[in-house]
Amino acid sequence: MRTTQPVQEDRTARGGCLLEGYRYIDRFRVPFFEIDMLRHTNHIAYIRWAETARCAYFADVLGEDITGSRGCIAARLEIEYKAQLEWREAVAVGCRVSRFGHKSFDTQYEIWNETRGILAATLLVPCVAYDYAAGHSIPVPDEWRQRVAQYEPLAVT
Repeated sequence: MRTTQPVQEDRTARGGCLLEGYRYIDRFRVPFFEIDMLRHTNHIAYIRWAETARCAYFADVLGEDITGSRGCIAARLEIEYKAQLEWREAVAVGCRVSRFGHKSFDTQYEIWNETRGILAATLLVPCVAYDYAAGHSIPVPDEWRQRVAQYEPLAVT
């Protein structure tokens, strides 16, 4: 079940703030099907959650639906696992664009365990802007740069 209610506890004493600098946040509880035989969330779930957040970010912020002619292709994925997540724990996934290049841009993610108030993982995914109809990479559209600049609380480099 998805939820939009944040946990109202101070996390600064634990070494950081929950999703500081992230405006786009997806909240839910760890579903049973993401649990592996070790009784914690399988590592691939973190990647799936980040990809889901990026697709929603594209639709909601950039106005580009995943069925549209323009989008992006993930060029690389870096993930740092910091804590396990267990069944039914509250999760918050923050997504943002942090850098623009000529044809590429970086998406960053934080995955938080809201039940325990700890950072579970960070991800960096450099992406290439892509025209699916033409079948090739394209310069990052100015419209995307403008929408991100208007939406993001932090400056994008």
